[in-house]
Amino acid sequence: MEEKRKRRARPLRRRLALPLAAAFAGLWLGTMALFTSRAYGEMESYVNRQYQSVQDSLDREYQAYRENVARGNGALAASVAGNTLTSYSYGLNSVAEGGMAILIADEDGTIIRSQLSYGHGYEDGPNQGRYWALELDSALDDLGQLELARWLLQHRFEGTFQIYPPEYAYGERGEDGTPLRPFCDGTYARVTGVPKSEAVLEVRKLELVHPDGQTKTVLEAASPDTAALTTVNLRSLNLYSVLLPSWGSAGDGETDMERHLSNFLEAQSILDRALAGEERAVVTGGGRLLSGTAQDSVSGSRMRWYVAGQCDVFAAVWEQERGLYLSSLALLALVVVFLSRSLSRRVTQPVEELSREVQTGRCQTGGPVAELNTLARAFNAAQDRLAGQLERERQFTRAAAHELKTPLAVLRAHGEALREDLLPEKRGEYLGVILDECDRMAALVGSLLELSRLESGVRLQMGPVELSALVGEVWAPLALPLEQKHVSLSLELEEVWAAGDRERLREAVGNLASNALRHTPPGGGIRVSLVKEGDWARLTVCNDGPPIPEKDLPHLFEPFYRGDSRSRSRESGGSGLGLAIVRAAVAAHGGSCQAENRETGVRFQLTLPLDGPKTGA
Repeated sequence: MEEKRKRRARPLRRRLALPLAAAFAGLWLGTMALFTSRAYGEMESYVNRQYQSVQDSLDREYQAYRENVARGNGALAASVAGNTLTSYSYGLNSVAEGGMAILIADEDGTIIRSQLSYGHGYEDGPNQGRYWALELDSALDDLGQLELARWLLQHRFEGTFQIYPPEYAYGERGEDGTPLRPFCDGTYARVTGVPKSEAVLEVRKLELVHPDGQTKTVLEAASPDTAALTTVNLRSLNLYSVLLPSWGSAGDGETDMERHLSNFLEAQSILDRALAGEERAVVTGGGRLLSGTAQDSVSGSRMRWYVAGQCDVFAAVWEQERGLYLSSLALLALVVVFLSRSLSRRVTQPVEELSREVQTGRCQTGGPVAELNTLARAFNAAQDRLAGQLERERQFTRAAAHELKTPLAVLRAHGEALREDLLPEKRGEYLGVILDECDRMAALVGSLLELSRLESGVRLQMGPVELSALVGEVWAPLALPLEQKHVSLSLELEEVWAAGDRERLREAVGNLASNALRHTPPGGGIRVSLVKEGDWARLTVCNDGPPIPEKDLPHLFEPFYRGDSRSRSRESGGSGLGLAIVRAAVAAHGGSCQAENRETGVRFQLTLPLDGPKTGA
């Protein structure tokens, strides 16, 4: 599981492409959201204008209807008005195949509705002979409406389906004089239906009879009352369906007829619920119902009108602007790919160059990428520190070997002398030398182990320590050596409590005291002070004597470094590890140490936090 949680290494191009894609996608989404919001507002305004246009026309159409009624054309007037209302219901066709239904309820109880399919024609030719208005909706179910619309879509010419006698057909003709326009070659329509009046026919069957006698049935529905059926022949015929797509100079458009029909049917259902007095006539998103009253200016008759519609404005916006969305998204993808490749190339080349230089151990810092130059400088600095550490390790190893070599040589010389029994009277002296050298080596090895433990992070035994008492305990045993060397001691100690490891601190202070005593000339003086400064305790040890060369000051706390000379001279005493142990012990407590020259000698200073190290050792 841990391996799965690790971040996988991916190409830099992908690392750059993902944030770029996210940034550009956010920008694209924001831009498209603003654009869509504006397009949605425009489409919504268009829909509102369509409703308003129909509403403005209803008063005029109602007056025309009342005039036809006054002339005695009641049923025909209603049929003509219904066809006119149907022509108004096309207003939402371009809004995601939206549908609109219109209804007029006259005060005499007549209800006139827009239709899904309708037609009209003349028995003898255009405007010749008896006129018939054809009502088709009662003969067609939903599937029939779709089949009729698809048939009309295949056979209409210049946007409409018409039948004309050859003599009334205009336009181009064949070599035999036959019109090239379809169904203008002598074909006529045979329509069977139930007469609603002397000019209105509720269609049950519609057939096309061609000049060669062949018959094509366009639609057919069962009729419960066959005795009431009437058949008429129409030489001129026009058929319409609201499901047909718009037609223009480019030809027929595309439409989803099923969705179109669903929206028209829902608009009609809204009208039905409104007439039934249901509490909620509009029950779907995108539905709308408007209603009002109108009055005939001549007769004073009043009617109530309803306009219902169903359309998805958001879907219409998507269909209208789909090309923009997709093209801009494709352009966005190309821009992201191009930028990621370009940027990755500009970055990977310096990175690859830096990788090659890292293998050589030294990096150039003048590259084109500032961050990589910083990385190169950091690498070079790390290399320099590592080289310095390796050099110090080598020096430490050489120094340790040198420190051990001398007592080992002394031990061997005196041991061989004892084995050969060359000078029996000096046996006791030789054994004393051997024991002294063994003690020296034991002290050196103990110091090395102590330094190693401190630098490796040995756990401190923390507790409260009163530092002035600890300093006094360190200097008390040195009273006799100080007197023998005629060195004066001055102690100025404040009472300071700190958290620390008493034994480690005692050892550090003891090493400072031994160092000061060792390097103070006879007749000189040592001054020790302990003060509290805020959250810190500061211990200062000053001893008289010659100054330390400035070049040696930074190295005083290094193992085996002798301030008096580069050689590992034994005359100065000590193992060369005392000050290194001081620094390690103070660092383990979270403090610091330093040395500097004064006018009369050298000053060593330790600074310790009163609350102990910030992180546990």
